[in-house]
Amino acid sequence: MFIVYSPEGRNFIGDKQRMPGLKVDPVNRVLPIGDSEMDQQLNFEETYPSPQGASKSALEQYESVQHEKERTLVVKVSDIMVQPVITVTADRSLVEAWEIMRNSNIQHLPVVNESSDLIGLISAHDILMRGIMDAEGNIEEIRDGNIADVMNEEVITTKVNTDIRRVAFVMSEYGLGCLPIMSEVDTVIGIVTLSDIVRRLAEQPPLEIYA
Repeated sequence: MFIVYSPEGRNFIGDKQRMPGLKVDPVNRVLPIGDSEMDQQLNFEETYPSPQGASKSALEQYESVQHEKERTLVVKVSDIMVQPVITVTADRSLVEAWEIMRNSNIQHLPVVNESSDLIGLISAHDILMRGIMDAEGNIEEIRDGNIADVMNEEVITTKVNTDIRRVAFVMSEYGLGCLPIMSEVDTVIGIVTLSDIVRRLAEQPPLEIYA
């Protein structure tokens, strides 16, 4: 399940609807989540090998299916997400946000209100776009402004039990650098970045992407 949060609250819930039109256009045409072409591409539904010929016995087919099941490894967001999550409020300055990112070695900060509701997301890139660079390309100064001035107000999120293959697909389609992970009571409890997914793919045992 993927949910979009904004200052107005949750405005999309569900696997089988089309993702909403966000301010940041998808990289490619976005497919419905759920019973969609995405599931066909990633082959989430259990598949059974076709018989090699009329002479193939039922026992051979059964053993082949069991072998495929043994190879399948599903990795959930909860297995790779980073927690706890550092959050900020929209009234903080861009300089403060930049210092938090630099000191914590992170690239993204979920933005919350006084009730800890998610209302936006700000990235290091968003801040650097407001920066003044020196001749060597190093950031020299960050222009005055608050997080509210530059944050992305529509944030795609997901839950802890989502398959990371789905997460990778959505992040790729929308060109996202991260995805906040929400609890059942709509608070930010984790975050997954592209680096986290790549790191998991490099680990053992390998992830069966097309299982």
